[in-house]
This record gives sequence, C-alpha cells and structure tokens, in this order.
Amino acid sequence: MDSNLLVRIHSISVMLFLLTYVIKTILLFTSKPMLEKYSRITKVPEMIISTLFLVTGIWLFVMLGGIKTLHIIKLVLVVVSIPLAVIGFKKMRYGLALVSLLLIIGAYGLAEASRNKPFIKAKVELNNEGADPKFAQGALVYHQNCGFCHGADGKKLYRNAKDLSISVFGYDDIQQMVRDGSKGKMPGYSAVLTEEEISSVAQFVQSLKVAPADTTAH
Repeated sequence: MDSNLLVRIHSISVMLFLLTYVIKTILLFTSKPMLEKYSRITKVPEMIISTLFLVTGIWLFVMLGGIKTLHIIKLVLVVVSIPLAVIGFKKMRYGLALVSLLLIIGAYGLAEASRNKPFIKAKVELNNEGADPKFAQGALVYHQNCGFCHGADGKKLYRNAKDLSISVFGYDDIQQMVRDGSKGKMPGYSAVLTEEEISSVAQFVQSLKVAPADTTAH
C-alpha cells in the first residue's frame, strides 16, 4: 500500500479514536444512561476504528523500518490508555476515564511533536574496505539515518521523500538540507551529526545520482 494513503487512513482513525474518547468521557460526567446507550450503538464502529488505528500504526513502523524516541513514548501511552479506558467506561470510574483521555491526547501531541525529530540510528555495519574514508563514513551515516525514508538506493519515496537518484540538489544544497531539514517533512540533523558527518553524507548522497541515459543516436 502507498505510504501516503496509509498515513491518511491512520490519521483519520486516530482522530475518530480520539473523538470517541472525548464523547464518552463527556457522557460519563454528564449522563451515564446516555454513555451506556452510546457505547452499545458504537461498539462495532469503535472496534473497527481501534483496529485501524493499531494496524495502520504498526504497518507504518514496519514499512519505515525505524522509530523515534517520541514514538516509543507514544506507543507506551497508547498501550496504557486502552485498558484504563475499558475499565473506566465499563465501571464508570471518572478518574480512570479522564486519565485515559489525557494519555491519548498526550500520545497524539507526541506524534505531532516527533515530525521534525530524527530517528534513532539504525544499527548498520558496512564493508567499505578500500573505499575513501570520507565516502565510507558518509555511507554509514546515510544508512543509519537517511535510509528509513530514502532507502538504500535513494528511491524508497516514503511519504513523498525525494528520489535522490534524480535529485538536482548540489553538494552545498544537500548539506543545508541535512543540517536544517524541511519543515513538516524531513527532520534536521544539526544537533545529531557533526559537520564532518554532514559533509560526508552529502558526498555519499551525490554518489546515488544516476546519470541521464545517453539518447544520442550511434
């Protein structure tokens, strides 16, 4: 499945999941009979939404092959909030239901905050015997940090990541992009990588470019 479509499905299911929690919490505090009626009516849709929320989230992590620190915290909050919500709404426990809602809101906030945060470095070992030291370092830094979205050959295109094999960016432009990132798309790595690493990874990215096919007739 296309990563952008999967993200859209996940985002919609998250919003519906959060909306359901908000409505049920309000009903718990205002009208328990209405909460019981609402819960009966929405039982199946809620199960579908919850399943989509969890399945698409896991699918995205598998497709991406990486995770961020804030994502780990988010997952913990979601895992903790679900049983609290089940008990809170079933037993009519105000405190548990409210805590569960706050955890879900916190998880959503962390997901938004993680957009421009780097991934945890992948554990990568490359055999670069005989390669230029700077090129070897650039390859390692790339596969540890950039391969999640761009792929080993630069063509993964995860969530519209640029195809590096046909990028028109020059060496200096690549360094700036790695250093500062692109708001809402690519995180900046100035706080993660040294200037030497940024320089070396820019050199490696340039090596991924594929020369245009020679269409000259022979």
